[in-house]
Amino acid sequence: MKNLDEAAFDEVDVRVVPERQLPRAMYLALGIATVIYIAIALGVFGTLTVEEVVSSGGTALAVAAEPTLGQAGYWLMSVTALFATAGATNAGLYPAAGLSERLVDNGLFPPLMARKVGGRVTAGLLFEAAVCLVLAIAFKLEAIASIGSAVALLIFVLITIAHFRVRKETGANPAILVLAVAAAGGVLVTFIVTTLIHEPASIVTLLAILAISAGLDFGWHGRRGGRTGNSTTANGG
Repeated sequence: MKNLDEAAFDEVDVRVVPERQLPRAMYLALGIATVIYIAIALGVFGTLTVEEVVSSGGTALAVAAEPTLGQAGYWLMSVTALFATAGATNAGLYPAAGLSERLVDNGLFPPLMARKVGGRVTAGLLFEAAVCLVLAIAFKLEAIASIGSAVALLIFVLITIAHFRVRKETGANPAILVLAVAAAGGVLVTFIVTTLIHEPASIVTLLAILAISAGLDFGWHGRRGGRTGNSTTANGG
């Protein structure tokens, strides 16, 4: 049995081809997510009017289920939304520990972020959890969704722009990268003009997040560069 298990794992390892499987997985995931989002949009707007969707806010899905399933449908969608929110939060926190350690190893984060608290939890994970708690307590659901959407779109744009620097290594098609930047940038501008502009608190928070992030990044890189220069000078002397 041991030999059979080893042979099975060996065969799995041989068949893993990231260059072919990763793009397929990404396109499949995007396709499934797109179909689900379109289906939800059709279901909600096929049941409620635009005014009802706007007035329902974050409970639009639950309200849309109520005409068909009654009060049970409302509670079913509400409980499902709670589980989905908990899952999304957990998915964001889960990689924080490993990500903090990796960024520290690459010199992008200070060593403090990878330090173990109590020998188990990294400081980076605790910091991210604290930020999540502050946002959940200080802001309404609509504001959190707006801030999260704007930050996600901005990250998509910046990552794709940065991809141009390594496109020869990854084999990426420049036309696809340009299309991705244009699409994400267009959605971001549209979102800001149509939605975010009516939420001053969200705009201020978003700008504060960007300013603090940029300040911390420049400050850490400046301090790290100064230490590197001092070490080089000391070694040379």
